[in-house]
Amino acid sequence: MASKERAFSIQDLIVALMRDQGIHSGFWGLTVHFDASGTSIAKPGQPELNFPGLAVGVTGVTLIPATANAPGSLDASVHNPAPKKRKSPRPRASNDGL
Repeated sequence: MASKERAFSIQDLIVALMRDQGIHSGFWGLTVHFDASGTSIAKPGQPELNFPGLAVGVTGVTLIPATANAPGSLDASVHNPAPKKRKSPRPRASNDGL
C-alpha cells in the first residue's frame, strides 16, 4: 500500500511539538539543526569536471522558548490551550429520610 505524503509548515510542526510535549503557555519557536560536509560535485553533463561543493543534512529540530515579537513564534495558549477543568459534580441529596 502506497503511503500518502503529508507536508507540514514550520507552524504546524511547532503546534504538533507543543501538543506532544504538553506545552500550554508561552511563546515558542523552532530551530533546525544542520550538518554540512565538503564534497566534490560533478557538473551535469560533464562528469569529468568536478567542483567543490557542500552536502547539507538536517539532523534535528529543537522547540525553543521565544518572545512574543520573535518572527515565527507561536503562542501556546492560542494554538494549544490547556484543557478546561471540569467542574466536579454536585453531591446528590440522600434519600435517607424517605
